[in-house]
Amino acid sequence: MNGTSHFGCISISFGRADEAFRGRLAFSKERTEELLSDLPDGISQAVLLCTCLRTELYFCGDADAAAKLLSSASGVERSELLPRTDTYISDKALTHLFRVAGGLRSAVLGEDEILRQVRESYAAAQRSGSTGYELNRIFQAALSCGKRIRCDTEISRIPISTATLAANKAAGYKDRVRVLVIGASGMIGSAVLKDLLGHRNVSAAATVRRCGGQIAVREGVRRVDYEQRYQAIADADCIISATSSPHYTVTLHGLEQHGISGEKLFIDLAVPADIDRGISGKGFELVTIDDIGLLAKQNELSRRFSAEAAEVIVAEELDTLKKELLWRSSGDEIAAALALMSASPQKALYRLKKAMPSDALEKIIKALGGQ
Repeated sequence: MNGTSHFGCISISFGRADEAFRGRLAFSKERTEELLSDLPDGISQAVLLCTCLRTELYFCGDADAAAKLLSSASGVERSELLPRTDTYISDKALTHLFRVAGGLRSAVLGEDEILRQVRESYAAAQRSGSTGYELNRIFQAALSCGKRIRCDTEISRIPISTATLAANKAAGYKDRVRVLVIGASGMIGSAVLKDLLGHRNVSAAATVRRCGGQIAVREGVRRVDYEQRYQAIADADCIISATSSPHYTVTLHGLEQHGISGEKLFIDLAVPADIDRGISGKGFELVTIDDIGLLAKQNELSRRFSAEAAEVIVAEELDTLKKELLWRSSGDEIAAALALMSASPQKALYRLKKAMPSDALEKIIKALGGQ
């Protein structure tokens, strides 16, 4: 008996199920608490984790009963559900949960949001009364492990998104930097603008067109008419362009026509290119989408090195938890062992010698000998 033999996880995630299928198992918070407050026979405890990338039922009990619960609650027939399901039992379920909490099973390796989602799912289960000692200790340990991974490794602090890398590049250009974003109404441009505002040394402006393309300009962001962009470029230290336009937004001719010169950083995040490549030989620094992509690949490699350190933390935290659960579930055996050691210590040691492999026996002898 290892203390986790009845613990399991039914997982439907982005690795095996597409967005449309996952949407059929995306339970609301109200529906989640309703399901957890009335668990069926065969399941004594449960936590239901629902995010945009995964629906996972962690449980103490029978895996078949857990699968039936997800099927009946979602209306998805089991014949359709099971081929898109991963089932983890005992130690494998523990390892999976710890890796999920640590961001090691996320689409973006090491992302932070999942730790909050696991914490909120556990809290919802507690409110529903669907957790007991086992799931409480398991989830508390998993959350602690996830926090330790983010504190002791660089996995979540190494940026890999195009928007974040571009914003960091701009913010690092000078002690105080004025940034103009061209194309802030698009997906990448709006993300860049959001990241820029997280830097205290940045003052941001964004272009807007007179017809359409309106953006929700945040507090502190100056609006610039697109037709007046060269005047704004003249005032800026860094220009980031991320439009879907088939034409250049910034040309060498336009810069020369407006008498723009001096040190400036241009970052082009568009395909096809927004910024005339001819400017790079005229004293301006030009960073292209390929340059950002190369940095993203380098950072992804760094994240993977951090992931190796995170796996070591997972193993350590799992070992601590499993020993605690084993100790609690082995009360009768421990009582019998204590009685035997009290009555005949030598007999107890010889029994250990007979049952234990040599490496385990060596550890026991050293532990009992105070080494």
